[in-house]
Amino acid sequence: MTKQDRAGLLADAIAGLSVALVLLPQALAYADLAGMPPWHGLYVAATVPIVAAPFMSSRYLQTGPVALTALLTAGALGVMAPAGSAEYVGLAAVLALIVGVARLSIGLLRLGAVAWLMSQPVLQGFTLGAALLIGGSQLPAAVGVVPPDGGVLDRAGWTLSHPQLWTPGAVALTVVTVALMYGGKRIHALFPGVLVAAAVGLVAGVKGLPVGPLLGAVPTGMPPLTLDLPWSSVQKLAVPGLVIAIVGFAEPAAIARTFAAADRE
Repeated sequence: MTKQDRAGLLADAIAGLSVALVLLPQALAYADLAGMPPWHGLYVAATVPIVAAPFMSSRYLQTGPVALTALLTAGALGVMAPAGSAEYVGLAAVLALIVGVARLSIGLLRLGAVAWLMSQPVLQGFTLGAALLIGGSQLPAAVGVVPPDGGVLDRAGWTLSHPQLWTPGAVALTVVTVALMYGGKRIHALFPGVLVAAAVGLVAGVKGLPVGPLLGAVPTGMPPLTLDLPWSSVQKLAVPGLVIAIVGFAEPAAIARTFAAADRE
């Protein structure tokens, strides 16, 4: 192994560790955003990069959770079953299989150009809408309250109208997180603000600081594999699955093209 190979391996190891540490809280948050039990995000975060890595054609194309896909999943399944229920999880498994088959078909048929069908204004509209919904959905957790059941905007509105119930520690942690993520760039362009913020949140939880509700114990091991799924719902989920397959592919593909063009690859 040459010196250059060793340097590249070390850089990959550091990058992999950094991404893994950030991916843990990100996967939990996106699973919750999709209406799934949060720890299900860990299963996806652990398996997908390993399975997908040998088939990647671009080092910029990420395979992690995407907020837009999580929102589309919640929108498709929220009208069919209560979020987080066993029925909802089963429907999500069927939806994931439909998305997987659709994307595999796109790949085998060499239809990757379908990503170009998503125009920039459409992607920007999706991204803006997703940002608003994500911010609204995470607002209760950011200030440490548990609002009544309801839609994302209803829960966000209730949270804003009850500031007396906010947890000071949660508000402080949120402010510190935002400051690290955005203020860190003033320290250095490569300052790992997201990574440091995740570490601060982890330490706060381990130390038992009053930062609001915690996730609690996470089930260990992988979930059992079973074919006992609500297959009768395939017809209802076919269109949402196809939409998620295309949109969820177009967004990271567009990001990958941007970085690849910047590096002339």
